[in-house]
Amino acid sequence: MFIKFERHSDRVKSVSFHPHRPWVLSALHSGIIEMIDYRIKKRIAIYDDHKGAVRSVQFHPQLNLFCSGGDDFTVRVWNFKQCQFILKGHLDYVRCVTFHTINPWVLSGSDDQTARVWNYQSRQTIAILTGHTHYIMACHFHPTQDLIVTCSLDQTARLWNYGVLKQRYAQKKNQEYVLSGAEVQLISIMDAHKDQLNWCSFHKTEPFIITSADDKNIKLWKYNDNKAWEFDTLSGHTNNVCCSEFHPKGEVIISDSEDHTIRIWDFATRKQIGLYENKHFDRYWIVSCHQNNYYFACGSDTMLQVFTLQKDRIPLLLVNERYICMAEQKTLKVIELVSGQQQIIRDIATVITPTPTFLEDNIEFIEYNTYDTQKTQLMIRCIRSFKEPTKPKRHLLMVFQLQKGDSGVKQFFSNCACFIGKNKIARINLDHQIESYNYETDSIQIIDDKPSSKIFPAPGGKILIQRNSIIQQLELFDPLTKSGLYSVDYSNAKYVQYVDSYLIVQSKLSLTVFTKQLQKLIDVQEQINIKSFIWINNFIIYTTKSQIKYLLLNGDTGVLKSTENILYLVKGEEQQQNKLKLSAIDNTSKYYSEILDISEPLFKIAIMNKDLNSIHKFIEQNQNEAILSYLYQKKLASVALKLVKDKHAKFSLSLDSGNLEFAYKAAVEIKDSQLFEQLRTEALRQGNHLLVDVCDQQLSQFDRLSFLYLCTGNIEKQEKLQNIQPNFIYQSQLQRKIAIKNSLPKLSQIMDHLNGIPQKLDDNQKETIEWINSLGGSQSLIPPVPIMKYKSDPWPLIQMNEQDIINLEVTDEAIVASDIFSQQKQVIQEPQVDEQVNDGQWGLDEEPEEVIVESKTTDPINKSIDEQALRGQVVHQNGEVAFKYFAVGDYETGINLLKKQINLTNYQQLFKSLADLPNFQILASTPYLNNTTLPVKINRLNEVKSLIKQGYKFTTDAKFNEVSNCFQQVLKKLLLTDFEENQIDEIKRYINISKNYLLAMRCDFLKKDSNALEMACKMATIDLQPGHRILTLRQALSISYKQKNFITCQQIAKKLIELLKNDNTSKPEVLQNAQKYEKASQQQNSNAIQIEFKEQWLNEQPIYSANSLKSISSYKSCPYDGSVYETDYQEICLICGLCRVGKAPGLKYQ
Repeated sequence: MFIKFERHSDRVKSVSFHPHRPWVLSALHSGIIEMIDYRIKKRIAIYDDHKGAVRSVQFHPQLNLFCSGGDDFTVRVWNFKQCQFILKGHLDYVRCVTFHTINPWVLSGSDDQTARVWNYQSRQTIAILTGHTHYIMACHFHPTQDLIVTCSLDQTARLWNYGVLKQRYAQKKNQEYVLSGAEVQLISIMDAHKDQLNWCSFHKTEPFIITSADDKNIKLWKYNDNKAWEFDTLSGHTNNVCCSEFHPKGEVIISDSEDHTIRIWDFATRKQIGLYENKHFDRYWIVSCHQNNYYFACGSDTMLQVFTLQKDRIPLLLVNERYICMAEQKTLKVIELVSGQQQIIRDIATVITPTPTFLEDNIEFIEYNTYDTQKTQLMIRCIRSFKEPTKPKRHLLMVFQLQKGDSGVKQFFSNCACFIGKNKIARINLDHQIESYNYETDSIQIIDDKPSSKIFPAPGGKILIQRNSIIQQLELFDPLTKSGLYSVDYSNAKYVQYVDSYLIVQSKLSLTVFTKQLQKLIDVQEQINIKSFIWINNFIIYTTKSQIKYLLLNGDTGVLKSTENILYLVKGEEQQQNKLKLSAIDNTSKYYSEILDISEPLFKIAIMNKDLNSIHKFIEQNQNEAILSYLYQKKLASVALKLVKDKHAKFSLSLDSGNLEFAYKAAVEIKDSQLFEQLRTEALRQGNHLLVDVCDQQLSQFDRLSFLYLCTGNIEKQEKLQNIQPNFIYQSQLQRKIAIKNSLPKLSQIMDHLNGIPQKLDDNQKETIEWINSLGGSQSLIPPVPIMKYKSDPWPLIQMNEQDIINLEVTDEAIVASDIFSQQKQVIQEPQVDEQVNDGQWGLDEEPEEVIVESKTTDPINKSIDEQALRGQVVHQNGEVAFKYFAVGDYETGINLLKKQINLTNYQQLFKSLADLPNFQILASTPYLNNTTLPVKINRLNEVKSLIKQGYKFTTDAKFNEVSNCFQQVLKKLLLTDFEENQIDEIKRYINISKNYLLAMRCDFLKKDSNALEMACKMATIDLQPGHRILTLRQALSISYKQKNFITCQQIAKKLIELLKNDNTSKPEVLQNAQKYEKASQQQNSNAIQIEFKEQWLNEQPIYSANSLKSISSYKSCPYDGSVYETDYQEICLICGLCRVGKAPGLKYQ
């Protein structure tokens, strides 16, 4: 018996389960009816029409209705929104109500000592049952027969036959009904109880009635068409028994009482087999059983509780992709997937002594021995004994041999167990130690003495252990070497599965994907319990209590379908046209098979894989807001443009995707000045001054246009603009003279005279010239020289962050911006696509392709800094992040910060990177221009990633000089890279990657004939990408064998074989070759050359000096990249080439 749901409330007087949905109705003494979803543990509706306490409530077995009765003397019929009918006629409190299974009838019992049958459609009373001499406490229709049972505080229960009523109703269904008093006949009075009765109920299939009373007893009655008689009495409660019910699924009786207990009785033996005591010492008032599963609900003074007799999870196992082996209670079954036929294998109750009760030793887990291919071995784990919950669980080992059948059962007790070999089991003993048990020889050996709570099977005879120490961990353990291999912090793992190169771990509310080395890749948290999962072609399908969902390897999730029952997935088979055939077992042990549409996860996978054909096909067939929202969320606005018809939405998407051409077209169609302002801001941020020009023309911003033409040196447009909107500041000298001569001829004569052209002046003009000379004279005002001169190309001030992972052509139409002077050039340049470079080789047979794991976070664009830097404005910064100062042109402060933080010494190299602006032409004729006012080229993490990928490619091609240059550029660019707080860990990872690759290149640089073996072996210990690590190991393996260091060769071969077994990209010949080296070296088992090298270095990289590549224990390090050196080393770091080695605070990221 397990608690599934608890909810505190007022006193619960009645409860009722919905026959199909996970809903329960709760009638409260406070006058409220609550509808609760016990799967998601939330109240979904509340009904408060009754005046006074609600004493009874029940769902209709087929229709979306429920009925209720209360202290306001009424019976009410509800749909799920509101009260539909009010049935009035009772003269006192209504204690009980129930629906007829077929006819539109409601049966009610009241304190007025009568029971009534109502036609709720016509709102008529069609029968009145009289005879009781006290309050009627309970009444029920028989599920299939024409019988009614009632009980009362008059210490009797009565059995009635309503056959006459049924006939009369069939004859006069649509006529006015007149009561005759003979509609219901009394069959029998059951009066064996010695105190007031509280409850009565029918058995669903057998001729039994159950009653419970204040005499603390429960009685069973048998009946026939003519009479009812006492059959047996169940005693055990110590106070009034309020309710008792036959459970329709399990052959048990459930009762509750004012003695604070719920008791479970075996129906066959009438013995108590279970007891639950309320920890709050509440009195229990009501019990209701679910008709289709093992659930039942109880109501007490302060709480509603939902229990289950069996665990929801059905133990199941997929064998040979064809059979489902499953268990229901103590019965082991096999289902054939193709035909759906079931066959019972074994009833384990026959092999357990003494025979277990209904609640004891039910099967909770099945495991198949994959190490034995000649016979079928199953291990079954049972639920702990109800009477002894702390006792280890019973395990049964069953062996089935072809043509020999069942060869017997072997039993043992353990907290947890799993197969680790053909005839070996790893199990947790009473002391929580792990022992190896050979069930053929009955030998036991302790293999791990650390406290453990669970173990799971892992490939290769290994086990995955759930440690129950202070910090709970999952540990991959090798029983042969009795040592742990990998570990990760993780708590409460319930189920695990190894698929391809992944480990999937399920807990109660999470699903986590690890690598086989227990490195976490994805972690998905749910609000509702996760029940099962399966792996389908690079994505996961899993079920919760109410839904079937999917999980992609990039962390995306979605819902495929909602379900009525809980499903436990077994297998999924992909069909044509994006369909999936799903096989499952529900929580009622029924086989479930359905075809699901999986086009949504396949579409998202196509985006991940950049499969343009699949994306186009899906978009053509599915055009809706959900797809648009997903594309927008994933920064795929350019793809979403194909779905949008609304002009404003097109503009927003075009702007977000950087498609200025389409944004301009949409803005022209809408004709909204605000949109042109937004477009101008984005064009300015991207450095597209041509589109800035067009937008300012549309907005009639002539001052901004004048300044733009001045900056770009577009004199022709500047002169034309002066004809439209004169501005003396921006006019040429000739234009000014003409304008002044036309409008102020006397002032024009003064200017000519001052410039050396004699003029005839009047007295006032002469006086003016004398006054000017007294002020120090005059000089000509020369228009400023343009800073940079571009006639047609956009300014490349900012490298755009590539937000779209896919660049789709939306249209071939080119948008040409309209110009108030003449036609402009095309606004948007076509994107360039880098060509792929073929992989090189290390001179070995076949090399694997390297893999870089991309970060999930996209590079943000800090618009506030970018636009101000673009305008050449110095923004005053605070804080200790050097990049923020570089971004606004304050180089001096940024360099000084780096000097303090990381001992930056070789800052000329950093200046070279800062000045790396090949598209700018700084004019020598502008000596007043200060470098601090120039815009800076802001790097993005995408550039760093591309550089790292290039470094990986050079490594594969064995171009070691280029590798060193590449990763040193990474370290320099990272100091000039924009980032957010959530990308700090990513930057640190790139620094560490660069350090390791540069250290490996140092090994190659220091390699000579005398120490080639030692440098090759040390290079093989450095943590590189798996593909490159394999290359370094193969190189060291070859050199060590040639130089006859056979012991070293064995050690390297062992590590190489371990990596190759976990690597799916290498060819089988590489593994075979490594095994040959290992075997050949074992025959020699000697070393010809003594080198500084230890086997454990292959698993844990030692601390190498970057200067001498010696293993050192005392050292000092580079404050930037972390590379180490001897304590007497005083020079610049050989890895980054920027910093002086020694103490420093370290780089500040935030």
